[in-house]
Amino acid sequence: MPSTRTPHKLTFAERARRAQLVECAADAIAELGYANATMAEIARRADIAKSVISYHFADKNALIQELVQTAVATSEQFLEPRLATATGAPGKIRAYLTGMADFMVVHRSLHLAVLEVAFNALGPDGRPVAASMPTDVHGQQLEEILREGQRVGELRDFDIAVLAGLLRSAVTHTMVMAHRRDPDLDLAAYAAELATAFELATRK
Repeated sequence: MPSTRTPHKLTFAERARRAQLVECAADAIAELGYANATMAEIARRADIAKSVISYHFADKNALIQELVQTAVATSEQFLEPRLATATGAPGKIRAYLTGMADFMVVHRSLHLAVLEVAFNALGPDGRPVAASMPTDVHGQQLEEILREGQRVGELRDFDIAVLAGLLRSAVTHTMVMAHRRDPDLDLAAYAAELATAFELATRK
């Protein structure tokens, strides 16, 4: 029977097991595709019985939701020190773009798994999981960076919401889709070129 306790009430061992299952699910989905990453395959990779997964997650959809939440949290933790040490708005914009490119390399399976989920998974209501995935990740933070850049005179006057949306789209659509088409794409160079384009477009 699946655990019904809320995440903050889970024991250390339960948290560790759930994290292991998310990692195995990410590896399986990234390697085999969403449809072929069955619960049995995930259990095999974790070297456990399939019933153990059922104890922690009600079904595959619940496991996928945890995977997406993990990806969001991991990307935020990955970016935080890079943004904190970057100076000025142009530097932070570059740190955001190159940091997300680095995230796609360092956490490759997690990144590819989320893409597979977004394109192929259906939720309990029959709608694509992509429809319910977070779309405003880093949005508020980017707007604050741009607003501060304008305040101190580093950036020209522009609509902050528009530019923040373009920055997010540069990662979630432009760079991600380019990488999906070409797995050997030099993400670092791609992100650096995007950063230069945004610097030229926003400088005062």
